[in-house]
Amino acid sequence: MWGDMQKLVQIIYISRSTFENTDTINKIEPNIVRILAKSRINNRKNGLVGVLYFGDGAFFQCLEGDEDAINSLFAKIEKDPRHKDVKLISKKYISRLSFPDWAMKYAPLDEKISKYLRENGYQTFDPYLFAPATTQKILGLLIDAYDPTIEIESNYPSLAQPPASKSSHTKNLTVVSLFFSIIACILSVAALLSVRGLI
Repeated sequence: MWGDMQKLVQIIYISRSTFENTDTINKIEPNIVRILAKSRINNRKNGLVGVLYFGDGAFFQCLEGDEDAINSLFAKIEKDPRHKDVKLISKKYISRLSFPDWAMKYAPLDEKISKYLRENGYQTFDPYLFAPATTQKILGLLIDAYDPTIEIESNYPSLAQPPASKSSHTKNLTVVSLFFSIIACILSVAALLSVRGLI
């Protein structure tokens, strides 16, 4: 029975972006918006969770889930041209997911992280310089951090998973609107004919 159970794994990797920072969408770099949108769709499909941080041109990402799914995803991540110097800095088996509700959480550089970096002598966010204890502390701060994409999901629906009922609800409203438009048109024609004494 044990052999059939899923082995949950947590990995943390770091990398450097290969793209130039451009105009932001609500303070989030457009490439990051696209990465988040795709990650959230694919991770939901594969039962994975994670948190992504991007700052000072560096990625710091934690992924958790079934070992085979994680290994498969990381192989794709290593080939992604949007970053380079991909380095796996932690891999361990876990008994439960750290953030089960997040297909892919996004955490920006907030005051808590900035303060921690300053207090520990870091001028910028450079995960290549982190000791293992620093990595775990940063991960803890990211798990507790606020995700600003919650506020922009309504403007950029690709970041969110739309409710299953949304499209059918919209379709129902369209049919009802069309029905009332036809009724209004018939009544208008009837009123016009009545005025002219034709009916």
